[in-house]
Amino acid sequence: MSRVPMERLELLAGSALRRAGASVLQAQATAAALVRADAMGLASHGVSRVPMYVAHLRNDRVDGHAVPAMRSTRASAVLVDAACGFAFPACDLAIAESMRRARETGVGVVAVTNSHHFGAAGLQLDAVARAGMVGIAMGNSPAAMPGWGGKRPLFGTNPIAAAFPRQGELPVLIDLSLSEVARGKIMVAAKQGKPIPLGWALDEDGQPTTDARAALGGSMLPAGGVKGAMLA
Repeated sequence: MSRVPMERLELLAGSALRRAGASVLQAQATAAALVRADAMGLASHGVSRVPMYVAHLRNDRVDGHAVPAMRSTRASAVLVDAACGFAFPACDLAIAESMRRARETGVGVVAVTNSHHFGAAGLQLDAVARAGMVGIAMGNSPAAMPGWGGKRPLFGTNPIAAAFPRQGELPVLIDLSLSEVARGKIMVAAKQGKPIPLGWALDEDGQPTTDARAALGGSMLPAGGVKGAMLA
């Protein structure tokens, strides 16, 4: 297996996004976040997503020149508008603002709207925990899981993450979705032509499958069976 230094990988990913129409701001923030996910062992949310992001730029599903901005603000809360661009520049602004407000008032709550896919939720919180704060992140997502016993995607996988500082140690970082696995893992398996374990997903007919490509055309199964479906 070949190894690519993080700096080189970040340049390659950023260059691909720039050629597809992203601004320097959008490309650099996005490439940095994807490479950081790979460095943490989260290939499902790493540079494997660059081709998809490039396609979204070229198909106008994301505005490559968007500039995130704060809209409605309060002492402890703010709304960040991602302006239909990639999520990462907006998330960088959201994290900085939430930390600043938490230092001033004790809590900082920031919502991001008009956003693209925001990657691995837990990695957004690393800076929060390293600053000695507790961070919680949640996101909605497109329909991907059926109601229990059903076969039509109805609920989102709705990621949840939390980070907790520890004195003299690395932070505790929790990152999960309400599906049995992240959809990105199935995307990686499909790209590599590998099967997936039974219990991860259903095909388009609502039947359990080990075929990653069939799973992408079907639906995800919830973590914890019926309890996961009810949480979703």
